[in-house]
This record gives sequence, structure tokens and C-alpha cells, in this order.
Amino acid sequence: MTTLEPSLASAIESLGQGDFTEAESICNRLRATDPDNAKVWHLSGIVYAQQNELAEATECFQKAIQLRDDVAIYHYNLGLACQNLMDRDGAVQAYRAAVAIQPEFLEAQNNLGNCLVDLGETTAAVDHFRELGNQFPDESIVHYNLANVLQDAGEYNDSIEAFRRAIELDPDFASARENLGRALSDVTRYDEALEVWRAWLEHDPDNAVARHMVASITGEGAPERCDDDYVRETFDENFARSYEKQLRRIQYRVPELVAQAIESIGIDGSDLDVLDAGCGTGLCAEALRPLARHLVGVDLSDDMLQEAKKRNTYDELYERELTQFLMSGAGPFDLIVCGDTLCYFGALDDVLSGFYKCLKPNGKLVFTVERDLAEEHNADDAPADPLPYQLQPNGRYRHAESYVQETLGDARLSVVRIKTGTLRMERGREVIGLIVTAER
Repeated sequence: MTTLEPSLASAIESLGQGDFTEAESICNRLRATDPDNAKVWHLSGIVYAQQNELAEATECFQKAIQLRDDVAIYHYNLGLACQNLMDRDGAVQAYRAAVAIQPEFLEAQNNLGNCLVDLGETTAAVDHFRELGNQFPDESIVHYNLANVLQDAGEYNDSIEAFRRAIELDPDFASARENLGRALSDVTRYDEALEVWRAWLEHDPDNAVARHMVASITGEGAPERCDDDYVRETFDENFARSYEKQLRRIQYRVPELVAQAIESIGIDGSDLDVLDAGCGTGLCAEALRPLARHLVGVDLSDDMLQEAKKRNTYDELYERELTQFLMSGAGPFDLIVCGDTLCYFGALDDVLSGFYKCLKPNGKLVFTVERDLAEEHNADDAPADPLPYQLQPNGRYRHAESYVQETLGDARLSVVRIKTGTLRMERGREVIGLIVTAER
């Protein structure tokens, strides 16, 4: 054992205990003592990365690689740092180097494929994951990643089969079960989707997502709004991290439409008290921050809020169910925006009453809902008295415009404008919504 190794072990122990200051101090001493030791530089990079000091981590990993370029883990950790810095080209280069040294390095192989997806190199990503599927036929995560990228490529049948394979290998793989059910619904194979949801519920009887999705197809026990656990489990950490990337793929336009609605009713100034209701990762914050003296965000998913915090645009963020937050004495606000959140509510009575309660006199409200299917297509055979709202097989609610207007009136909110627009695309189909502005 060299004299260096006990000190390295001490740094690793301190790092494991969360004592970053001590670990960094030991690494600094070791680098001064032996500046050409690749292990020390690599460990220093890990210490910096654990503290989210990614630029410093990158420099340390690069120095370790300069000293020893034949160690796969050095390249892998450099790839992670580059990926977190959104340097996807650098990440791809680092992961390629890692797998060239150690082809069986599965984490590096998966991350390489996911970076290709992020770079928009869908064909290359499909080829990569297909090859991995042959190399690692019993690894569920490989088939799951392949399934996701096949969806991006429009190869839906192959994607569905890859999801099924991932579940066969790992019956506890909740994300694979959810994505399979949603993929089948997206291509209107509802009977098969229902089989997936029911099988998941049998496997995990308390699963809120499976329970809600069974109701979304059968209509049996359909709730007036999505269950809190359903929302939390849907918008979990994995989903939150990839949320904005997924929205770019479906040409998501809600923040843009909300900004246009705000502009259309002449809201200006920079001294408003503003609430972003159901703020998610904060996509509407760009339009709201210039108007706000004080900007508040509320969302039921802590994982989504963690992403919103990274924007450093909100003055306050609350993890609360929206209606409870509104009724708890929040505000008052000059402007409330609720973009793409009321699709998780069927009945709107309580939430609209909550908006009224939290608005200042003459305060403005902007929100979106997905439009009722019969109204969307202006069907000649649509019923004269359409259902006020319907839970769709994708788990989201659509609302009749007449119901929205009526419920606004019941909540003592005056309609300023209701505009129709495309909220996003689903498998090449436009999802039509109502962009509503109202005032107290």
C-alpha cells in the first residue's frame, strides 16, 4: 500500500458521510503532494460534482484523463458532468471513449444513446439501442430506452413490443408499464391498454396511476379530478427531468399562448403580484417575471418544483394541491395564470371559486383547458347539451366551452375572451384547447 492510499480512503470516507469540506481539503492536499496522480484528480472531480460545482469537476476529470486515458470510469464521469452542463457533444465524446475502453459498461452505453436522442440523432440512437438489445438481451433498461426512442422515430409497433419485453424482464418496472399503456392508448388500441392497466393494478393494487387509467378507459369510478397520488406519481423525478425535452417533441405551445393572452388584454407594468398556478418546471415564468413584483408558483409535484427552482425566477414556490392552496388565504394577486393544469380537473367549480377568492378586485385570470371533443370537431351530430367534461383515455379531462363559461359565471368571474388554439401535437394530431381570460 502506498502512503497515498490511506489518505484517499479518508477522502472517500468523508465523501460518503457527506462531509464535502473535509473531502475537498484532503484532495487539495493530495494534489499538492502528488500532482500527477490520476486517482486524486478523479476523486477531486467527484467531490466537486457532488457539490454541483460542475465546471470544476469537469476540469478535474479532464486532468485525470490526461494522466490516464485508459480508465473507463474517468471518461464516464466526465460524460456525466458534461451532460449536466448541457454540453451534449462533450458528453457523447466522453461516453464513446468510456465504451471503447469497456464495451460492457452498460451505464455509459445507455447514457450515450440518451445523449444521441437529446441531440436529435434519432436514427443513430435507434441503431445504438438495437445493438445494445442484442448485446444485453436480459437488461430491461436497454429495451425500455429502445422503446422510447422507437416512439420518437414513429415505429410504434416495435416500440410497444420493446416496452413489453422490458416488463417481462422486470415486472416492477413502473415506467415501462405506464409508457406501454400510454403508447397503446396513443394509437387507439384501448382494449390492449386496458389490459396493461389492469395487469399493473393486479401487480400493484395501490398504484394510483393504474387505477386512474383504468377509469379513464372504462369510465368506471371516474373521479371529478385526478387523484393527488396520480399527479405525484406521474410527475415524478424521472419525468420532471425529461419533461421539457418531451414537450419540445410534441410542439408544446401553452406558454406561448398564455403570453399572447396576457398581452391581448393589455396587462403591463412590473409591479404585479402574480401566481403561476400549477407551475410545473416553470415554463410560464419567462412571460410572468417581467410583470411581477412578486411571483409565486404552486404545484403538487415536488420533483417538478425542484426543476422550477433552478430557474431562479420565482420569489416563492409551494408544494400544495391547487384548490387547497387557493382556499388557504393565498394572495391576493393581480394576475393568476394556470397553463395546462386544469386538464387534470374535471369539475371546475371549486378551483374557479378559489381563483376568485385569490384575485384582487379587477384582477385577471388566464388559463387553458383541452376542448371537448364534440366541440373540437364541430360535429353536426354533437348533442345539444354536451357533457360538461370527459375523462379521456390518456388520463386528462376535456371541457365543453359552454361549461367553462357557465362555471366562470357561477364563480363570479367575467369572461374577457375565449380563444381556440393548438396546445400541442399527439401522434401528428392537433390537441385543441381553449385559452381563457377572465377577470374578477
